[in-house]
Amino acid sequence: MIVIAIDWVWSRRAGFEIVEITPAIRGIAMIAAVGFFFDYTGRARPVSEAAHYCALWIAFAVALAVSSYVVATLRMPMWDIRFARMDAALGFNWSAAFDWIMASHWTIRYLLGHAYNSMMVQIFASIAYFALIGRSDRNRELLWIGMLSLLISVSLSGPFPALGPYTKGGMPAWSAVLVTIRNGTLSKFKLYDVTGIVAFPSCHTVMAVLLVYVHRPPLRTFVPVAILNVLMLIAIPFAGHHYLVDMLAGVAVASLSIVIARAAMRWRSIAQPQGV
Repeated sequence: MIVIAIDWVWSRRAGFEIVEITPAIRGIAMIAAVGFFFDYTGRARPVSEAAHYCALWIAFAVALAVSSYVVATLRMPMWDIRFARMDAALGFNWSAAFDWIMASHWTIRYLLGHAYNSMMVQIFASIAYFALIGRSDRNRELLWIGMLSLLISVSLSGPFPALGPYTKGGMPAWSAVLVTIRNGTLSKFKLYDVTGIVAFPSCHTVMAVLLVYVHRPPLRTFVPVAILNVLMLIAIPFAGHHYLVDMLAGVAVASLSIVIARAAMRWRSIAQPQGV
């Protein structure tokens, strides 16, 4: 609710609006109602938990997407030149690597493209799996660490905006949206047209690290999830037009968020009164 309130106030002051939000609200309410029904009746607890977390994730995703647009109205100086120099200092040549990927066999491009686009599918599949096997603790970790790390990422994208690397004449659609927000040529957006515009830190990298973490042993899903997210990490610079430093920042944000969440959960377990 706090994020939504900030989005609403900031967007009004910035002079732009997100319209056609009602269908999303109805969808979230329907999913939440399913969760409430099964929780109230005491039937199918896994369905209740899965619906509960799906509703929370969808609501958060909507609020976060709007936040990324709102933060972009800060119109801070672009960091592309500095990020490109950092990549060069690290020995990473985006153009050469991009050309290699595009010249590779179609199966490689197919696998990397689908791995990159699997992020939201992985989140909802993880929610269902954790609910089914009775690991509510992993669903809590996925939600709270995800919220913290993604909010940090979106907040950092304001003072460190970037369009991301791309070939001549090949500016990706999300970069073009960022340009329109910064120059004020477009001030009204439909919710279903809202796209990810955060370059630094890479949100896909954040989620790749987090998904591997929440599927850690003893869960049997650890190995396949790790393989899928390694493919996602390989795809991120090219499918997502990211600098290498975007990914390194994403790893740092995810790692910091995991440490913070673990400390908070440990403190909560110590502070919680024990039954007698």
